[in-house]
Amino acid sequence: MEKKKRILKVLLIILACLLALIIVYEIVIQFDEFLNKNNIMSREEVIGLLEKGKEYPNYYYSSQTKILGNKLNETNITEYYIKDNVKSTVVNGKQVEWTNYNTNENIRILGEHDGKDYLRIGDIQSEINLNSQMGFDYSLITNIEQYNFEYLGEKEENDKTYVIVKVWNKERPKIFSTKFKIDKETGLITERIDYVFYGIILTKTTTDRNVKLDVVKDEDVLKPDMTKYEIYGI
Repeated sequence: MEKKKRILKVLLIILACLLALIIVYEIVIQFDEFLNKNNIMSREEVIGLLEKGKEYPNYYYSSQTKILGNKLNETNITEYYIKDNVKSTVVNGKQVEWTNYNTNENIRILGEHDGKDYLRIGDIQSEINLNSQMGFDYSLITNIEQYNFEYLGEKEENDKTYVIVKVWNKERPKIFSTKFKIDKETGLITERIDYVFYGIILTKTTTDRNVKLDVVKDEDVLKPDMTKYEIYGI
């Protein structure tokens, strides 16, 4: 009987230690850093900053997602080149889409079929870029009816100032939140962090946008040579 009690006691101690480790882990991954809160911004001011970033004329980004430090999608690298409201999307070094927001043109390169290369020509759906920076969505911040908002502060990094904000669904606990890191000068989102449960473990998913400013050249956003393709649907 005494032996069973000792075994039960040991098991309870192990479970308590595991629970304590989980709690500490979850506190650590949600830590909001020591941020400067001297220049508090309202939700409306942050949305205005994001709208400014939406219009930034020349930048490159290639989002990389990590879950618990492990990189995802390393075999398929998608890159976006933006210049003067024209965007070229490149996957593994090959152009797959071209969008001109000035003329409402969209061209998708569909690939090869029966020895021919096809592309599709269309118009831009007006809502596509409504709450996004050339495809990088920030609608959680603008959705005032469904999401709570919290300004966390500013962070100095590599001679730049970044604004950090948090949003979470009003119908769910705050622990299930999303953070955005925004360049205060340009208004561009540089990072997004999502907290979701996998089983009983809260995980941190980080998407680094890898933004590079003013590096895109005219040749990076050239319209595809239409003579090389068959037009799908005609």
